[in-house]
Amino acid sequence: MNKKKLILLSAVFVFLAATALVYSGWYDAEDTTGHYYPKTIVSTPVSPKTVTMKSPDSNVSFEWKLGNPYILKNGSGDVFLDLRVSGKPLPEIKRKQMNLVLVIDRSGSMGSENKLEQVKQAASTIIENMNATDRLAVVVYDDTIQTLIPSSLVENKAMFRELIASLSPGGSTNLYGGMQQGFEEARKHFNRNYVNRIILLSDGLANAGITDPHQITAEAKRIRENSISVSTMGVGIDYNENLMANLADASGGNYYYVSSEVNMAEVFRKEWNLMQNVIATNARATIQLAEGVDVVDVAGFQWDKKGSRLTIQVPDVYSGENKRILVQLRAPANTTRLVKLGTGEFTFTDITKQKALPVRMTFAPSIQVIEDKTLVAKNESSEVRAKVAQVEAVAKMDQAYKLLESGDRDNAYKLATETTERLRSLGYVENKRQISRYDKMLQALDEPSAPAVEKDLLKKAKEAERIEAQSEPQ
Repeated sequence: MNKKKLILLSAVFVFLAATALVYSGWYDAEDTTGHYYPKTIVSTPVSPKTVTMKSPDSNVSFEWKLGNPYILKNGSGDVFLDLRVSGKPLPEIKRKQMNLVLVIDRSGSMGSENKLEQVKQAASTIIENMNATDRLAVVVYDDTIQTLIPSSLVENKAMFRELIASLSPGGSTNLYGGMQQGFEEARKHFNRNYVNRIILLSDGLANAGITDPHQITAEAKRIRENSISVSTMGVGIDYNENLMANLADASGGNYYYVSSEVNMAEVFRKEWNLMQNVIATNARATIQLAEGVDVVDVAGFQWDKKGSRLTIQVPDVYSGENKRILVQLRAPANTTRLVKLGTGEFTFTDITKQKALPVRMTFAPSIQVIEDKTLVAKNESSEVRAKVAQVEAVAKMDQAYKLLESGDRDNAYKLATETTERLRSLGYVENKRQISRYDKMLQALDEPSAPAVEKDLLKKAKEAERIEAQSEPQ
């Protein structure tokens, strides 16, 4: 072999080694714990490429991609990691047995606007759909906590309905105590092959027992660690929507704002339909960040960082559903080199099988620091940029809502306008629905309204922003 060919082959080998970007796995070998371990593959994409990973026995797939495989030397070092979780559409999914707890606020304010009566009717719709092998408990709370019905097989539906019908409004709102007692009932008959869920309902602020939002959310996280999720329903305009949404996100459940024009029974029915289509629980993504790499934000999801380990809580996965998680990392960009961002895992329990199946998938993204601005620009994913624009707008609008809540209407309107125009100027077709929603919000803000109307508007807006941050731009 002549010297020129040897040099050329060496250069090719060095280039491939330097640009090795993806280590990913699928799981096909099971150990005694029931986890699947990967065959490792290495690929060398020269553009942002989606990596799809799926256990052959699972109905959940996990995808990830980088917004750009390159970052500019001496730039910000910002890296966007786009994670996607998809539940396979299953035309006929065998309904899992339910281990369900209703935790109902019966404080004094629930007597207004017929709210407690609506709850009773809505609870009846749940009971009617349960069968004799499902389990149901009912916990009610005001300033005291009462287990109205301990966790029982739903064999006598009339008895359940009669006890719920006997509820009457009481005192204050010990939300923490109600949720904690609901957890005690749920774990009495916990079964990992069941849907284990608490439905927590409130119309007011937590003002009895433990009232600190951080402590209450910490309890929701503890419930999730025990493989039980909490769905929350806020009724009326006086509850803390931030707390109720955080409880759902921290525990893997769903959050609903039940406004005055919404039929509560329909909300309960929607939650019931979702519970019947759960295909995976206990989902979380973790990344052991490499040295020098830090996390900036994880849009729309509960996350925490301990040392160099990032943990993202992912809600329960439903048949036919897609979740999208945008992780913003910051990598060292002071020298041209390949930077390993860390090693990640996506874990969940697939409950579509006869026996619950724990699954673990691993990934290890890297980024190349270069000096070529043209190459950086050429390899940017417009799809990920649209998602970045989406979550940046959500964050700005959240600031606008806080200004509005504080009474600073003029600056709230100004920031909302700037955010909408900025999003419109980017021209991403994926953000059209978001822009349309913001235009309607601006139109509403442009007209003075009663405090109750404005509170209702804010709760609807915040609910929409949460959904926006967790989903695909449209």
